[in-house]
Amino acid sequence: MNVPLFFLAFGAGLLSFLSPCVLPLVPIYIGYLSGAAVTPQGVAVPRGQVMMHALAFVLGFTTIFVAIWSALFALTQFIDKLLLAHISGVILILFGVNMLGIIKLPYLHQEARVQYRSAELGYPRSFLTGMAFAAGWTPCVGPMLSLILGAATQTTTALEGTALLLMYSAGLGVPFLLTAFAFDSMVLRLKGFNKYLHTIEIVSGVILIIVGLMLVFDKFQVLNAYFYQLTPEVFFKLEENFAGFLGVRLEQ
Repeated sequence: MNVPLFFLAFGAGLLSFLSPCVLPLVPIYIGYLSGAAVTPQGVAVPRGQVMMHALAFVLGFTTIFVAIWSALFALTQFIDKLLLAHISGVILILFGVNMLGIIKLPYLHQEARVQYRSAELGYPRSFLTGMAFAAGWTPCVGPMLSLILGAATQTTTALEGTALLLMYSAGLGVPFLLTAFAFDSMVLRLKGFNKYLHTIEIVSGVILIIVGLMLVFDKFQVLNAYFYQLTPEVFFKLEENFAGFLGVRLEQ
């Protein structure tokens, strides 16, 4: 297990949530899926129902992210990991320069959105919409997802890579759930956050370029070591205890 990379994965998921093409649409997604609407009297749908729709949506995109990693891990059995890391690095750099506006790549601004016309507000539809979000919202989740997939290729086991994708999904999903829990108040708070979106996009682009260059020049372990220095000792103790509970022997 790699605690520092887990923090990186969660942070990447959070940056995906805060991206300019996700954050403004979060209330719309939650309201559309659950049928909730903010009125002067509050939210017209019970909080539990809103939460369950949000949870189904999160489980939907988590399923796709893990499936993508599973396919990528299978590919690593036939392609040299070093070559795959170099390819991932180039992709991250392209995502980064696109987010910074240095070069605009038309493909990265095309969104494949799947809409369901059924009038029934069922949880399966929320789950399927979450899957469609993961598969089609490339400009929003693609850059940071690619970062974590690139990091996952540097792990030693499929399980560790899966854990990274789950942490990324948590970073993206927890804010969704918090928004659903306090839907009426969070709608106003998210609108006030819009003025920071461009800054977040620039920071995200810089991160992608830095990590991409590290992958291209085989320096990713430097980043890993730096995160280890910043990680409090208590988290490593928790890692050891958890690994001992699972009967897993950590690498020295």
